[in-house]
Amino acid sequence: MAQDDDYFHDGTDLSPRIVAHLRSVTETSGLPAGEESLERVTENWLAKRRLYLEQCDSLEMIQEERCAGDDPRGFLLLTYSGSLVVLGPLGEGGRSFEYASLGIRADVPDLVRSDGVRVTGELARDRPAMFAGGPVERSSDLLFLAGFAAGVDPADQEERLREAAIFLTNGFVLANQSLTDAGAADLAQFNLRSIVQYVAARNGTTQALTRSIVHDFLSTVESGMLLGRRASLGALGTTELTVRAPQKARMGRHPGTGEEILIPAKPATAVPR
Repeated sequence: MAQDDDYFHDGTDLSPRIVAHLRSVTETSGLPAGEESLERVTENWLAKRRLYLEQCDSLEMIQEERCAGDDPRGFLLLTYSGSLVVLGPLGEGGRSFEYASLGIRADVPDLVRSDGVRVTGELARDRPAMFAGGPVERSSDLLFLAGFAAGVDPADQEERLREAAIFLTNGFVLANQSLTDAGAADLAQFNLRSIVQYVAARNGTTQALTRSIVHDFLSTVESGMLLGRRASLGALGTTELTVRAPQKARMGRHPGTGEEILIPAKPATAVPR
């Protein structure tokens, strides 16, 4: 595959179909008409493609051209329209299913999650995926189709796909913010309010219940730290309070003006590590 940046040099990296799709997205994106907006939409699309492919590589997933609908593996699908479809491994009751519509104008992706979903027909690139037993009957045409290698434990596949879905949906939303409001794309989606909204949508719970659970988790971590214990943060590791030694008053310089100033003494302070 050609490098993403090659698009800006000779136009060979993106197929005519993708270029036509990007032009149609530009027309409905709310951006000013013109080639500059097309280039911004293209950069956004390439950034999402990189995120998806890098995530597939990190999960050691295999890019496929087509797979049978009853293939027992879990799959990660990306459509031409920029939607993400996550299919868990096939069990007796069907598959876990997650669909995230990641349109450019969305601040938070529209999430649909379900269980007991089955793929009807086959999964194939450049064709829509068809589903039964869930809230979504078909996707738009698939741009990418990735599955796990044979032999990966189904429970491990489910856990990897869940983490990948969270990473990709948030990464795509951040890319959209950069496109629609260049220079103002902060991490507002990671404040507590947005985290609660997102987690509630993913798990089909109310925001009130989710907020209560998140607060209880944070309070438990804080309590453990205050009691002098290490508290688990899952894959992020552990956190604990340590005592920072007191500091004597000393002379220093103002970083902006260079003026010599007195830096006051500080008592011993408990800080998280």
